[in-house]
Amino acid sequence: MALDMQRHPSGFIFTQQFADFLRDKYHAEEDRHTGEVLFLEYVSCVEGEKAGMSWWKLAWISLFSAPSENQLKIGETSVFIPRQSRRGLKNRLLHYADGQVVVRK
Repeated sequence: MALDMQRHPSGFIFTQQFADFLRDKYHAEEDRHTGEVLFLEYVSCVEGEKAGMSWWKLAWISLFSAPSENQLKIGETSVFIPRQSRRGLKNRLLHYADGQVVVRK
């Protein structure tokens, strides 16, 4: 199956499946998160005993902490991704398959 991929202007690549996952999560939880936006954080360790390992986290954050000019659109969903996480995601693929988010080089 071919993946429908798009490059975001900030440098990462995402599939339509990932965009659909974000949209579905947003709509399923938006009533409980008034005044908040989805927050995507990505950390990749470069050195130390965890070198080469990476983690991602998807949560909600107050709009006061994530002004609209710092929010990105992935598909039709607004998401706040901190600058450091955007750097870590540059040229990486965000995909959703089998109930899991996958980040690949």
